[in-house]
This record gives sequence, C-alpha cells and structure tokens, in this order.
Amino acid sequence: MEVKYKQNLVPESKWNIKCPYLIKPKYITVHNTANDASAENEINYMINNDNEVSFHYAVDDKECVQGILTNRNTWSCGDGLGDGNMASINVEICYSKSGGDKFIQAEKNAAQVVADLLHGWGMPLDRIRKHQDWNGKYCPHRTMDMGWDRFLKMVSDAYYGTESKPVAKEADQILHVGSKVKFNRVFKANEVIKSNGKYPNGAVGCYELCYGSPVGKNDYIPCGPLARCNVDGSNADYNATIYKGDYFKCDKTFNVIGVELPTNNTPNGVAILEADGVQFRCDCGPLYEVSDN
Repeated sequence: MEVKYKQNLVPESKWNIKCPYLIKPKYITVHNTANDASAENEINYMINNDNEVSFHYAVDDKECVQGILTNRNTWSCGDGLGDGNMASINVEICYSKSGGDKFIQAEKNAAQVVADLLHGWGMPLDRIRKHQDWNGKYCPHRTMDMGWDRFLKMVSDAYYGTESKPVAKEADQILHVGSKVKFNRVFKANEVIKSNGKYPNGAVGCYELCYGSPVGKNDYIPCGPLARCNVDGSNADYNATIYKGDYFKCDKTFNVIGVELPTNNTPNGVAILEADGVQFRCDCGPLYEVSDN
C-alpha cells in the first residue's frame, strides 16, 4: 500500500508551546482523533492554536501529514514528562468520531505509517503503544472497539510484507537510527553563520544538503568536522575558516540519531546528525552508509 506523505511543520516560534524538548523515540503511540476532520485540518488546527496539545502525524484516508519533527516531543499522551510524551512518536488516526469508510481507510494507512516509522527508527513491533497505555484514557477508541489485536496484525503485515516501505521506493537509500554515514562528495557553502555560542566553530548552509534554498534553522552544519578545500577536494584544510562561496568536504563518520520519512518535498528522507554538540538535518541522498569495518 502506498501512503502519500507531506509536511506542514509547526513553526519554530511555537516550539516552546508544542514541542519544547529534543527526544530519542523508543515507541510509536497510536491515537484516534475523536473528530471527523481531515489530516490536513487536524494539523492546521494544532499549529494555529496556542494549546499545549500536539502530535507528530495525522493520517486520514488519503494522506499522512507530519506536523512536528520526530526528534522533538509532543504533548499527546497526558503523562507529563513520561515516555508517552517524551519518548514516543505520536500518530493520530482521523475520522474516528463517525467511523465508516473514511476511517477504515485511514486506519489502513496508519498501519502502514506505523510500520514505516518502526523500520525508519529501527524499532521492533513490540514498541507499538496505545494512548491508553500511558494515562488510562480510552484511546484510540474506535480502533480499540474494532479490536486492538486486529490493528496490530495490520501493522505486522505491513512491517513484514513486501510493501513495508513504499514511501522510500524513490529514495537513494533507506537509512535508520544507528546507520553510520559519510558525505559523498565536495559541497559548496551557500550560506554561513559566524562563530557564536551555538556554533563555536561557525556553521554552513548548503542547498545540496537541505533540499534547496532557504536553509532551515536546523539545517546548518557545524563547521567543526568540515574542511575548506578546492572544488576537486584538494588542499583540504580542517583549520581554515569557511566563507560563503567556499567549497568544503568532511571525512567524519556520523551516527544517524533520527530520521524523517520521505515526503514530496524531501523525497530521499532526512537524517538527523550531530556535530559540535549540535543536531542538524541533512538530505539522505548525498550521504552514503558505511560499515563498522
């Protein structure tokens, strides 16, 4: 089954309300919206209000819309700073109020989304949770009414089936948390940030590594592991300051600490890496996976 993915992310100006903490997800938690709105409308409503209520994905009968980056927390499970809010990727299934054909298809799509997330984060099937598991609320209400084990079977079929990762079929590769990667060539510094408290060695913005202009706030690469070089990679200098228009390379091996599923705007998916103590996002396409040997 193919699921259409797209992003409509909460602006950084609202992170303090909707997703103030960085997290390392260990679970996928399933919810029902108890509403009859589409995924796009659910995400828009979440973004436009100032309530401390949030979730990573909404899934309806046509698409999956991501509203919050998966390496940030959401206020979804009513367990305060417990693992529901602080260690889960939270997925809302739409149209659960009235049910019917739209909900049936939304639930099928959600099963595929959960399977994709499990694969992307390197999690086994036993990491799936219900909202109810965290604070006792009867949610996902309609999914539970219809049979929780039935839904788990749907996820299992997607997880083990030949269609377990359809969203990544056009990606250069499929990375997961724990993958070891390197940059595959020389790149141009299209934008730069001078040395400051966050970036002690400065940072560069590269359009080839972040799906084009403009460079997002979390797409700047700390300069610590980077070397200024010629366009052919020669004369690499790891101590040189990198200026706008310079070329750079990197021999460092990074551990993938987070992933974002491919969307229409990010067809290769996004890897979350870390350098100089700062996490940054990177197009998976220009990365190549390396072994431990």
